[in-house]
Amino acid sequence: MHLIRSPQPASVKPLGVFVPLRIAITAEPIPSHVSALDYVTGPALEQGHDVALYAPVMFRREAQRRGVEFHRAGTDWTCDFAVQQAASEIWKESGNAPFNRYIFGRLWPDQAGAKAQDLITEWTRERPDLVIAECSDLGAQLAAKVLHLPVCAADNGLGSVLVALWETDIAPALTSLHKQHGQDTPVLPAMLTPAPAQWFYETPPPSVRAVRRTVAEFRTVLPEWLDRSPSTRPLVYVSLGTLTTAMSALRSVVGSVYREVMAALSTLGCDAIVSAGELAKDLRSADPRIRVVEHVPQPALLRRADLFVTHGGRASLLDAVQGATPVVGMGVFADQPDNAAAFARRGLGRALELTAARGEIADAMTAVLGNSCYGAAMTAACAELSQLPPLDFTELLAGG
Repeated sequence: MHLIRSPQPASVKPLGVFVPLRIAITAEPIPSHVSALDYVTGPALEQGHDVALYAPVMFRREAQRRGVEFHRAGTDWTCDFAVQQAASEIWKESGNAPFNRYIFGRLWPDQAGAKAQDLITEWTRERPDLVIAECSDLGAQLAAKVLHLPVCAADNGLGSVLVALWETDIAPALTSLHKQHGQDTPVLPAMLTPAPAQWFYETPPPSVRAVRRTVAEFRTVLPEWLDRSPSTRPLVYVSLGTLTTAMSALRSVVGSVYREVMAALSTLGCDAIVSAGELAKDLRSADPRIRVVEHVPQPALLRRADLFVTHGGRASLLDAVQGATPVVGMGVFADQPDNAAAFARRGLGRALELTAARGEIADAMTAVLGNSCYGAAMTAACAELSQLPPLDFTELLAGG
């Protein structure tokens, strides 16, 4: 694996003396994406490095919860109603492939210049030893290139989409911005990913390096109300993601899916927890076995659940693997439909179209709950995930 790195020689450190690295981690304004980078943040802190998160202000609290320094960079542009509305309309009218081209081939490149300028200013003043840029943070990647900083991309789940669209859509959209900064053709940096590459990449690029996945400790603790409520019935956990419920123009679509899932659940002999974010207040359950909440610590809950009905986000699927919980995947957009289909092919659950009706959803949930082969496949996948090598930043910087 080769980082994009500075032509300048690194300073020589005395042999046998640990010198903490100044590691800059960057994120873009998608609600779950700081959590998706815990596999980078956690090991960096554990190994004693100085870690700072450079991200929009929406992540200030997330940085504090993880004990890392926060620097504001970029804006919360994904929260803009006009941006959400335009993207949602393309998704509803044209489907997922045009949506991806619009989001990653236009919106993200359009935002890269402002993010790059913020980071060039910050990193000129206080130069990091290593940049770990969220893979979709095109501005951070450019800033590191301009300043000749070693940089590696961290797969947030969108790596496969970026790789597929890089040559046709993303690089051409970035070329003018790179030229403004005196840079040559945009190149996606070498990438870290917290899972075996073949799980999510149809043809894994040679620059992808799989490393062990970790999650923030506070996300592994069950809330008291759940820890005190054991039941002999199977437990089904439902979550269709954070961005899907935060985007106002998608709420009606996703809300309808939640209602179909809840109707299916009411026909099964199980308990259920439905985590619906901003939609929770609009979802009512007359069935006392179905509890609707805004949020729960997902990794903790999936260690107890028997089935996970999910939108198929990469981080959510890996939470399921680490909890050995089979899935019914209902992909919404971006990488999610392909992820759900890939997990179904591996025998880790079933995949359904987002338009599936309650009867089809109930049949899929019954099939997964009633067949132990899905749980056995998840247990094997969990073992495979745990065997990945830990992320060593000193080795990474040295080009190992």
